[in-house]
Amino acid sequence: MKKVGAGSFFAPGHDKVAEAALLAVEYGSSVAQLLHGHGYGPGHSVSARALSDGVWRQCPSCDYVGAPASIANHTKKAHSVPVAEQS
Repeated sequence: MKKVGAGSFFAPGHDKVAEAALLAVEYGSSVAQLLHGHGYGPGHSVSARALSDGVWRQCPSCDYVGAPASIANHTKKAHSVPVAEQS
C-alpha cells in the first residue's frame, strides 16, 4: 500500500481509477449516462451551469469555457502572439 501525503485521499493516479470504477458501476462507463442521470443533456448544458454558477469562466477572447486554470492554458496556446524570429 502506498502512503499518501497529508490532506490526500488517493495515491497519485488512483483518483482516476476510482472515478473510472464509479462510472462503470453506476453509469455503464458512459459519460452521457452520467450527465443524463443528473438531468443534463440537449437543452440543459452542464458547461452552461458551471459558467452560470461561477465555477468556470469564459475566455475573454472567444467562446471557450473552462476552469480558471484551463482558461489560462487555453489563452497561452490559442491567443498568444508568436514572437518574430530574429535575423
